Amino acid sequence: MKAKASSSAKQKQVKSKSRVRDRGEVFTAEREVNNILALTQATSNRYWRFLEPACGNGNFLEAILRQRLDHLKQDKIEWHKKNREFSVLKVLSTIYGVDIAEDNISECKKRLQGVIFDYLPKKSSKEFLLAMNAIMETNLIVGDMLNGKDKVFFTEYSTPAKGLFKRRVYALTDMEAGIDKAIKDYPTVSYKEMRNGE
Repeated sequence: MKAKASSSAKQKQVKSKSRVRDRGEVFTAEREVNNILALTQATSNRYWRFLEPACGNGNFLEAILRQRLDHLKQDKIEWHKKNREFSVLKVLSTIYGVDIAEDNISECKKRLQGVIFDYLPKKSSKEFLLAMNAIMETNLIVGDMLNGKDKVFFTEYSTPAKGLFKRRVYALTDMEAGIDKAIKDYPTVSYKEMRNGE
């Protein structure tokens, strides 16, 4: 399945020569993104967790979210009006991106929001918007996956029941060492009560 053209039109592969020189930053073109995803199972299960450790401004994450939401729309129960907001949040909560550049993460968040608003009615609930922002705040982060692993943390979202999220925070260094211990464990909460930093 081919990803739609992004809302920000064709993405440039290079922002500046200095960024290529200093960071090795070159963005993957849309055609290559689609070809790579076609060879993987990244979108075959809409609730599998996916991490892009050098996500740039979101070329892969945008395509994955769009394809997963296309699959979600085919599920009459999950896409039912009363379940749709939670189902979209559940899909979003499985997508993770890390990048060293703050402007890339900011662009990535805007792009994923744009994808979500392509699928949902113009007037989403205030609670949904707050929960969406909270998930993006924890899942799309500025970090250095090579030289700053000790400062990288991931929030795992699970869904014990319809409309509810359970959140646990893990340190990347613990995960790499095989230590399965959350450093923070939040109480189960309705998505309608989720806020940034809560």
